[in-house]
Formats: sequence, structure tokens, C-alpha cells
Amino acid sequence: MMKFSVRVAMRCSGAGSILERNILCRIIGRHKCSCLTLENTFKCYDLENGPTMDVELSREDALTMYTQMLELRRFETVAGNYYKERKIRGFCHLYNGQEAVAVGMKQRLRSCDSVITAYRCHAWTYLMGVSLYEIIAELFGVRTGCSRGKGGSMHMYSDKFYGGNGIVGAQVPLGAGIGLAHSYRKDNGVSVVLYGDGAANQGQIFESFNMAKLWCLPCIFVCENNHYGMGTHVKRASAMTEFYMRGQYIPGLWVDGNQVLAVRSATQFAVEHALKHGPIVLEMSTYRYVGHSMSDPGTSYRSREEVQATREKRDPITSFRSQIIALCLADEEELKALDDKTRKQVDSICKKATTDREVELDELHTDIYAKNVDGKIRGVSGFHLEHIKLAEVCFGKPKKTPASEINDVPVGAEIDVAKAKERQAKQDAKKAKEAKGGNKKGADAKQPKGEGNDGDKKAKPAAQPPTKAPPAPKK
Repeated sequence: MMKFSVRVAMRCSGAGSILERNILCRIIGRHKCSCLTLENTFKCYDLENGPTMDVELSREDALTMYTQMLELRRFETVAGNYYKERKIRGFCHLYNGQEAVAVGMKQRLRSCDSVITAYRCHAWTYLMGVSLYEIIAELFGVRTGCSRGKGGSMHMYSDKFYGGNGIVGAQVPLGAGIGLAHSYRKDNGVSVVLYGDGAANQGQIFESFNMAKLWCLPCIFVCENNHYGMGTHVKRASAMTEFYMRGQYIPGLWVDGNQVLAVRSATQFAVEHALKHGPIVLEMSTYRYVGHSMSDPGTSYRSREEVQATREKRDPITSFRSQIIALCLADEEELKALDDKTRKQVDSICKKATTDREVELDELHTDIYAKNVDGKIRGVSGFHLEHIKLAEVCFGKPKKTPASEINDVPVGAEIDVAKAKERQAKQDAKKAKEAKGGNKKGADAKQPKGEGNDGDKKAKPAAQPPTKAPPAPKK
């Protein structure tokens, strides 16, 4: 009843200004959980039902998602400033304006689910477990980076996160392969495969759709449609701009990608669909405020007025902030304090990484091979480079394990052979036990009860007649 009362009070009072909302929230009190109805956030293709429109939002989840979006927005802003100062070099693709897609999806992904995305990957790298310090250090190219400073902006990885890929669209078939791995292992996980509208017309994406549908793979294909493939508007590059229908034989869902709660609800629906029915295509309609990369000012193919209008009407952080206040989950003062705190934390983390050192030259040829056979690195003209493992650079060469501590553990194909032998041994033991039990029952059935061989138990002797006469009856 309290949730409904709050909603009615907000509507009837016409509490449109921030001051009026704050006063109303203080009168009613903060909620631990509230609910709202999403509007104009979904379009379905070949689906009987879509995501739920009525969503619940707890105070904890609201502040978590709001903080994460603030962190990502500030981090990308700082990274852009460092790039302009030439402290970050190479390619750098920022995520400003698209934060709701990554944050909303991560809220409904589980620890068993995998993610693979394109080169605009800073946000996903952070949400999948890599710290902001390791990410900014990687952008600086220093040894404390998540890839030791050798990968840069487009090559970052963590557990269940497969990058960060620099080739347009190349991550999509890899993501289908990750979905195949989940299906093969039967670990109940799904593969989230993200790509942009600029990659949506590539043949390898449709090949991936085909295989995913044939094999009923647990894949969620996500087109992050920010409406510009590099500097080309989507209407000039695609004959069909409804990307959620591109799967043809695969169901699709259009989502307002700037509404974090809509993204969260759609992701919950997509995970359940992928586990039960196979692949699904999501189109997240969003917008990036910056250029395609740092070399693109982003104003030669669109007007500044267009960008500003989107910031005012559809900004994911501003709109979510209004929802939090309207639902009385937090007030303006608390969110303002959270803004300042997040800004200072991100600035401090990024500044600390500027003092780190780059890797030594000896580390440039480490871990070229997963399993080195020849000793030297092949195909390097004019150089004779010895292959080095990074673990040896950091911790020294490993000591040999004593023979007494080495266990004969099967590896590779030998594991299957060992399991087959173990199953066969169990079956043989079971058959032997059944055969032994059958023989015993057969022997018992042949001989009548009480008639046995010498080893059988002797029959009890017959009862002896009484030696004393019975007593005389009383008179």
C-alpha cells in the first residue's frame, strides 16, 4: 500500500521540482524498496511475451547502479583528458552516454555467464572485475595494467570476460563459440555477445546467428546501437535499421538502452529465454556523446545541438537520478554527496597510476606461446629471442618437483580413458556381485527346507515323553 500511496502522492501533488520532491520524500520517509511501471521501453519480434513492465527497485540496487554509472562516466572523462595531454597513446574508444547498457545488464548476469565485446570495452572490463586502477594503468601502458601495459585500450580481459577485440565484428563468432562451450559443459551459463551497429551488416554475424540457432546455443546477441558507425549515421549504412529483427529465425527485442531499469529487465528476460529456447537478439538503442575514437571530434557528421538535446532528454544518469528521487529511495542532497565522493575517488585512482613504470624491454617477448616447443621465438628476422614466461620474470624460475611428490594424474585424452576404465571396473564388480547372489539363491532353491548336506544345520531332536504321571484330580 505504501508504494501505491507514494506514487499517487507524487502524481497528485504535481511535485515536479527537486525541492518539492525532497520535501515529499522527507514527509513520507525513505523506502527500502519501491516499484514503477516502464513505458515505451520494449518492442518484441517473434516473441509471445516480453519482459515485465512492472519492476521493483531497492535502495541498495539503486545506489549501486547509480554509483557505477557515475564511476564509468567520470573515468571516461578523465581518460579523455589524459589522452589530450598525450599521457595515453594509441587507440582509445570512450563509452560516455552508453553506461546504462553495461550497468543494467551486469545487474542480471550471474557468475557463470560470460561476456565478450568490441573495442569500446572500458566499462565492461570494470564491471567484470578489473579495478579502475588496473584499467587506467593499462591505458598508460605501465606494468600495473591488467595486461601489463602491453594491450592498451582494446585488449583487456578477466575471468569470464573475453575482451575487448580490436577487429570490427570479430568477437561475434568467438562469442558463439563461448556459447557452445557453455552448452558442452552444461554449466547453465549464457554467452553475452556485444557488437555495434557499424558491425551489424557483416557476414560473420549472420553465420554466427545460423550456427547458434542450429545448435540452440545459450547466446544473447546484443547490438549496442548508438546510431553512428564511426561517422556514418545508421540510416545511411543499413537498409534495415531494426537490428533486433535481423536474426530472422531468432527472436528479437528492442530496448531503450538509456533506461537502466529497462536494460536490467530485458537482460533477466533474455537470460531465461536463452537457457530455455536458445539464442535471442537484443537491440540497445543508446547514444554516445563523444566521437568514435579520440581522433574523431564527433562534430563533423552531427551538430552540437543534437548531442546537447540527447543529453538533456535521454541522459541515462540524469533520468535514473530523477527516478531514484521520485521513488523516495534517496534525496537530492545524498545523491549530490555521492557525486562528489565518486568524482574524487576516480580522480585519485587515475592520478596514482601516472607514477607507475613501463615494463622492461626483456618482457616484450614473454608469453608468445602458451606451450613453447622450440625454445626460441620463430619468424623474427634478424633477432634470436629466447622465449620467456611472465611468471619467471615476476617470480623467478620454478623449482623442480621431487619425484616422490609427483602423482600420476591423467591429462587430456587420458582422462576419458581413465574414466572409461573406472566405469568398466564398476560394471564388472556389479555383475560379479549379482552372479554370486544368483548362484546362492539357486542352490537354496534346489534343496528342500530341512534337507541339506553335511554342512547344513542338524535338525532339532524330537520332544521326549514326560517321565512323571500327571497329578490326580481333586475331590
